[in-house]
This record gives sequence, structure tokens and C-alpha cells, in this order.
Amino acid sequence: MSAVRRLAVAAATLMLSAACTSGAPGGGAGDPPPEDSASAATEATDEFLTALAAGDTTTAAALTDRRAPARQLLDQVTEALAITATSYQLGGDPRGDPQCDDAGCHQPVELTHELAGIGPWTYDTTVTTRESGDGEWRVRWRPSTFHPALTGATTLTRERELPLRAPILDREGRRLTRNGQVRRVGVVAGKVEPSTYADLARLLDIDPGALRSSVEAASPAWFVPVITLREADYRPLSRRLLRVPGISVDSDVWSLTPSPSWGRALLGTVGPATEETLAAAGPYASATDVVGASGLQLAFEEQLAGVPGGRVVLADAESGADLRTLVRSRPQPGEPLRTTLDHDVQGAAERAVGAASKLTALVAVEASTGNVLASAVGPGIQSYNTAFVGQYPPGSTFKVVSSAVLLEAGIVGLTEPASCPETFTVDGKSFKNYDDLEPLPDDAAFVDAFAASCNTAVVSHAKEISDQAMQQMATRMGLGGEWSLGVASFSGDVPVAESVVDRAASMIGQGRVLTSPLAMAMVAAAVDSGTPRVPRLVEGEPVEAAALGPLPDALAGDLRAMMRATVTRGTASALDLPGEPVFAKTGTAEYDSDDPSKTHAWMIGFRGDLAFAVLVDNGSSGSEDAAPVLRDFLQRLS
Repeated sequence: MSAVRRLAVAAATLMLSAACTSGAPGGGAGDPPPEDSASAATEATDEFLTALAAGDTTTAAALTDRRAPARQLLDQVTEALAITATSYQLGGDPRGDPQCDDAGCHQPVELTHELAGIGPWTYDTTVTTRESGDGEWRVRWRPSTFHPALTGATTLTRERELPLRAPILDREGRRLTRNGQVRRVGVVAGKVEPSTYADLARLLDIDPGALRSSVEAASPAWFVPVITLREADYRPLSRRLLRVPGISVDSDVWSLTPSPSWGRALLGTVGPATEETLAAAGPYASATDVVGASGLQLAFEEQLAGVPGGRVVLADAESGADLRTLVRSRPQPGEPLRTTLDHDVQGAAERAVGAASKLTALVAVEASTGNVLASAVGPGIQSYNTAFVGQYPPGSTFKVVSSAVLLEAGIVGLTEPASCPETFTVDGKSFKNYDDLEPLPDDAAFVDAFAASCNTAVVSHAKEISDQAMQQMATRMGLGGEWSLGVASFSGDVPVAESVVDRAASMIGQGRVLTSPLAMAMVAAAVDSGTPRVPRLVEGEPVEAAALGPLPDALAGDLRAMMRATVTRGTASALDLPGEPVFAKTGTAEYDSDDPSKTHAWMIGFRGDLAFAVLVDNGSSGSEDAAPVLRDFLQRLS
């Protein structure tokens, strides 16, 4: 049996021999001991190892002939090595019996200790038991009982080594994250002066009250963290920061995106472990580690972080000097996470939302595959992934779905006449168009009403469709399905209508209909490619089509024509750009029934194989707020 080998073990796997029938004290070499003595020796070994496996050092030490030294050493090594669990397996002759002589019964044992943040350490030792003066069998205690290399002059220590974190990659293998230096700025609680709070509030724009509360709750020698800065952000402040009373700054290497805001909501961040993030970080993570805190960094923590290495060292007990390494495991680097994202498309999306004045989410997907190419939330640093998990009424962008219902049922035709009155009453409920809609000409067709985003032209047909019609078409276009992206997402919710008024409201993306920007980008992609698909974010996952198959060619063609007309002569004219044609649909969604002026702005569309959706939280209209963001985005990709 190898002296040291790694294996995964249960916390207290007990494999004991059923009986001990080898020689015992008092017999000649090879003579069998009395049956009761052999049983007593085995029982003493069993009790000691069982207590040790249970982490009960008090009981284990009490079962030895030197209780105090045994307890002291067991407690010391348990703490020094950060042992979280112990298991053992008996060795010896083929039956697992000990060998006995005048000094006692000697039981070979394979011990395995789980070292927090490192993993299992397995080695062989020997437990010797003998009968004491009071007739009890006890473990003959020596430091070597715990480990054969230990003596009264030595001790055990450990070191831990973390691998560098693996990067998150785009679909071509380009790095979306890199390991870079950061500065952790904090204060030593006992050295803080009254001026410290004001100085740091001025330099770092922090809440001085929160910092004061943290300092007052800390012991004088504690480091109280204030903020972690990238090296480029720290350098201009360093001289002034280092003059602040009580300041303390150290360096570390973290996985970083190109800027603090770039991809933050989706790629996520790393940071000092918390109770929540540590629980998701895998069996070898430690409370002192920097781990994934959000987004893909959190979701794929174990893959990206790799496996820590470490060593157990035999050291001089007095000087602490290393004597020799007893076991060493080298850190195993993490595996890069390859995504479907495109670095250039993501960069264009970041710059587009970064120039917005209101909370804006932009998603771009490859229509032919469902691959997510970009997802950005801005302006500024935004950690909540609105693009994937935001739940918003889609407003008139949902007319792509309701028009598909009407077209397929033959209720309307692209070139058939359509009226667009200022209001239309459905079962006593009045629906109106948005305020800036200009009257349509007398010879207007349904395609013109769609391009102008006329609400009344759509809701006027609410009584001609079933309560299930909107949900069924939404499902066919990819909404409301099961998505597995590695991170949280919302695929939309289109309930079966409960009344004709509810039906009418859902036709214009109001009422109880909710979607995310990603969900609406997938609707645009379904029109573009003719085949609804499930979105995909991580490479290697299968490309899936929506459960009900492709859209009929005629229906997909009509929807494309309507979305193109919205650009050439409708509310999305801002996207009538040179080059490859753009197809789009605007939307304005009310979200407060008591105040119709409170709205969100939408736009969805596609160009070539690129489908997209933009949401502007509290935006006034799709043409006013969402269109400039998409225009900027598309121009940057031209």
C-alpha cells in the first residue's frame, strides 16, 4: 500500500475487522493470545479510531495512556491542517488482524484526512494498544500514532496554492476576461481617526456611515475592507489614499472584464467569498478565497477556478523551520469557459448602451442558431441581468405575435384595407393609440397599420380569435419554453386569456403578458430564420429548435414584409440605414394602470443573420428611446 495516495472518502467510513485472533502480549512468538485479550485490543483500537473519525479529540485522547499530550497534539494538528473529516481503513494480515508482541498489539491503519480547501490526504500509520495497570486496554500514545514522522520535537503545517483562474472566452476563443491586478483598499479598525471617514468618502465616493458601523463592530487589529480597485483606477488615487489615517492596501489578482461595466451583468464578477457564493463554489473552496460572485463567473465557478493544490510539511516544533514535505498536490488549472458571445458584437452593444441616459438592455442573437452573440446592460455599472431575467410587458413589439395569429387565421391580409381609429372599445374597455400616431390614409392596408404601430387595428379583431390563440402562437415562436443557459433567464409568460378584454390587451403586449429582452430577440430571430429556436450561451450545448417546428413560409414572409415596412415607412425609420436592409418593430408598454404616462420603450428586429432586442426602462417610446440605441449598435458593426 502506498504511503501517500489521494482518494475521495466519506467523512467516517468505518471498515473494521470482525475479530482479532493474532498474537497478544504474554504469548511467545506466533502463539495465539487469549481470546478475551485479543477482543479487548481490537475494541480499544476500534473505539479510538471511531472517536478520531468523528472529530471527537477529547474522547480519542481519553482512550490513550497519555490523555493530555494526545489531546494537545490532536487538537493542534486538526487546527493546523484544517481537518474537516477523517476516515480509516484497517490493514495488517489478510484478515486485518493486528500483530502482537510483548509491547502490545500493533494495528496498521490507513488514515485519510479531508483538508479544507486542499482535499484528501491518505497515509499509513500504526495504532498500538496494550493492557494498562487497571486491566483496561488503551492506545499506547506517541506522536507517531497520528503520523509516523511525528516526534515530540516536530509538528505538522500546511500550505495551500491556488491556480490562476481560467478565462471566459467568446465563440472564436478570444478572451472576455483576463487575470489582472487589483488593490484591496481598507482600514485597520484600531488606527482609524475621525478624519478617515470624510477623506475616504471624498476620494472613493463611499458611504462613511456604513464604514463607521463596520469599523466600530471590528476588533482593533482587523482589516475592514472599503473597496477593491483595478490597478488603473487605484494609481491616480494612491498618494492621497496612503495619507488617510488607518489606511491599508494590499494587492491581489482577480479575473476582470475589459472595464468594470463591460459584460458585467452576464459575465459576472469575482470577489471575496460570502456564505452564499462559498456554498456554490465547490468542495475545495475556502472562506478566504476570491470566487465567482455573479453571472457566469458564479455559475461556472468550479470549472473556472480549477482545483487548489497544497502540501503538508513536517516542521521543527520550536523554530517552525520546514524539515520535509510529507505530501504535495499541485494545483490543477481551471478550464476556460467558451461561450457563444462575439467579442466585437458585445463591444458594440456595450458602447451603445453606455451612451444611453436610462437603464437599457440590449441582446443580439444569431438567428440561424439561437446563439447569444451579445448581452449588455447600461449605462454605467449594472449587475442585474435585465437583458435575460427582466420581466416587462413587451408593448407593440408583441404585435409580431398577434399579427401572426391574425394572418394565419386569414382574419387579415397584408394588403387588405385596415382602419385605425383613435380609440376602439372592446367589451366596454376603450383602447387607444399612442399619442403621436398620425392618422392613416383612407387607403391604408394592414401592413401600413402595423408599420405605424396602430393599436386599434389589432384589438378590433380580439373577438375573432380564441382565448388560447395568443399563447399558442407565442409558444410556436419560442416564448415560454424551458431554457438552460447556465445562468437565470426568463423566456416569457403569455397566459391564456380570461376574457375578450384580456385577449385584446395581450394582442398589443399589455395586460398579463411579460417577456424579457432575450425572449423578444428570439421572436425576432424566429421571423428572420423562419425557425424558432432555444437560445444558447455556452458552446458545446446542442442547438435546439422550438418544439412545434418552423413557421409556414408564407407566414414568415408576411411578417418580414411588415417589419421591413416599419423601417422604410413606419416607426422604425431611424434604422433605415445604408447597406443590408434592417427589419424592425417598435413598442411602447404601459406598466402602471393608474398612470398611463409611465412606459417602457422597446424595439426588436434583425439584419442579415443578426436578430436583436432593446429595452429602455422608463423610456417614452420605441422610436424615441430604443431606436437611437439600435442605430448606434448597428452602425458600429457596419
